Parts: sequence; C-alpha cells; structure tokens
Amino acid sequence: MGRHHVPERPRVGDPAAVRNTALALVGLALVVVAMIASYSGAFAKPTLHHLTVAVAAPPQVANGLRGQDGLAITEVGDAATARTQVYERATDAAFAVDPTGAMKIFVAGGGGRSVAAAAETVGRAVAAKSGLRATVEDVAPVSAADPSGTVEFYAVIFISIGASVGATVLGRFMGTVRTPAILGLRTVTLAGYSALLAGGVTLYVDVILGALVGHGWQVFGALRLYAMAVAGAITGTAAAFGTGVSLALTLFLVIVGNAAAAGPVGRPLLSGFYSTFSTIVPQGSGVSLLRSVVYFGGNGAATSLLTLVLWAAAGCLLAIVATAARVNYRAGHERFPRRRRALLRPRLLPSAD
Repeated sequence: MGRHHVPERPRVGDPAAVRNTALALVGLALVVVAMIASYSGAFAKPTLHHLTVAVAAPPQVANGLRGQDGLAITEVGDAATARTQVYERATDAAFAVDPTGAMKIFVAGGGGRSVAAAAETVGRAVAAKSGLRATVEDVAPVSAADPSGTVEFYAVIFISIGASVGATVLGRFMGTVRTPAILGLRTVTLAGYSALLAGGVTLYVDVILGALVGHGWQVFGALRLYAMAVAGAITGTAAAFGTGVSLALTLFLVIVGNAAAAGPVGRPLLSGFYSTFSTIVPQGSGVSLLRSVVYFGGNGAATSLLTLVLWAAAGCLLAIVATAARVNYRAGHERFPRRRRALLRPRLLPSAD
C-alpha cells in the first residue's frame, strides 16, 4: 500500500455495508425493547411478595399476621424492640400493640417509599380487622428535597452509565491490558475517574439539591466504591474475555441490573426474578448502601459493602490473570523462537518420482 493511499470507503448500496448497518439497527432496537420489557416488568405493577415484619402484639394478632401471604413475621417483646428492628434494617416494618388498644405501625421511608406505603396499608388493615387504633411512625424519613426517596437510585443508575462508558473509552484510548505497566496505569486512571464521578454526584445531591445531606463523605465513599466496582468489572472482563463479553456484561447490567436495583419499587415488591438479582448486581447493593449510610446510620451496610468489593475484586483479578497470561506467553515465545518456528513451518518433503 502506498504512503498516500487512502482505503476505499464502502460504496453506497454495498451489500456488506447494508447488511452490517441493518444488523446494528436491529440489535439496538432489540436492546431498547428489552429495556422496556425489563423496567415495565419490575416497576409497572408492583405487588407485595415478601415483607419482613417485627411484631409485638397479643398471640391472636401475631397468628393472624402469620396467615397472610407475603409476610415474614418475627415476634419481639415490646414496641421499642420492634422499632429498633426497623431502624437496624433487620425488618422492613414493625407492628406493636399496646394495652390501651392502639397499634403503632413503624415504617422506614428511607428504605423505599413504596415499601413504607405497602407496610402502612397492611398495618392499617390489620388494625381495622382487630378493632385497634392505628398510628404510623416513620423511623427513617426521607428529606424534604427527596420526598419520593429515589435520588439515591438515580445517582447509582447514572454513575453506572458514567463508569461503564468511562471504562470502555479508557480501553479504546489506552488499549488492551497487556502488560503490568498498562494494568497499573489503567487502575490508577479508573480510581481517579471514579473519584471524579463520585465527587460530582455527591456535590449535586448533597450541596446543590439538598437531598442526601449530612453524610457527604459517606455518600462519596459509597459512590466511589460503586463506580470502581462497575468500571473494574467491565475492564477485567474485557481484558480476560474480550470486548464482546464485556459488552454482554454491560447490557446485562443495564437491562436487568437497573430494574433490579430496588429503587422506585423496593425489594419486597419486586418479583422473585428481580428480587434475586437485586442482591447480586452492583446496582442493588449501591442503592442499599446509600440508603444505609444516609437514613439508617450505617445499619445494614455490611452485605452491600461486601457485594461491591467482590465485584471490584473480581474485575481486578480477571485483569491480573489476563495480563500475567499474556506476559508469560510473550516470554515463552521470545525464549523459544526457533523451536516454535520449526513446529509451525510446513515441511517440504522430496518428491517420490
């Protein structure tokens, strides 16, 4: 090819170009349809599936609750213990009956407004059936700037986009992770980019919007860990298995992970499919971790922290193993070049004539 030769561009109407364009557009349309199906399946018709409730009440009330579908009952000694169960995120709600014939319904708006509303509905129905006066106390109320309790969900979702796109862009410009030097540089760059993402989102939701206030450093730390978990997993997958598998992971997180994050619709109202994935995908842990540090004083954060650390560690491990394999392969190739050429060179046999 000459120095100034310009590759010929595909001609308009070229069959290969038309086919590739059509396949790309069909693929994009299928992704959009899959996202709509996933989000509508998770959010459109929320139904109570599994609500954990602490109960301090006479046996007849507790036994009546045990017979209701979708409720998991834990009996406790008194109203104070029932309230503590909710604030420590041991249960989703609590009902406590006192000797005066009143029933206190403890909910946690910070754990999801949809869950709090469902718990209140169940509690009021139980109180009405038992002839009790019902009162409601929100032990972890949301802020006035976030009455629906969804800011943490949107913060996590949009950081997902930034982290996944950022990891892809870095891979494009910095190349495949092939050497320890590139791996180290990519890790440092991702750490800095994750801090930038987390810092920008924290500044907005805390200082500008005033929604997740009073816990700036905890919010920043949770969001940075989340960004590292997503970006690290995508980078490690691309290094170990290639761009195609990395793209498949990204699509899975966007289509299934976002819907399973238990944001607008809390985990007790998600179907079994999405509820299961909510504990696995980083989005579910990211939302839960934010809620723990903002509304519950850090209670219930351990499982979410562990899940995000595992995602980040898995990505790091994949990248390290892939880099080591490539380095060892090159070392072996350079050490035995003649033997390799002899094995690969076709032998020329003399003619039988």
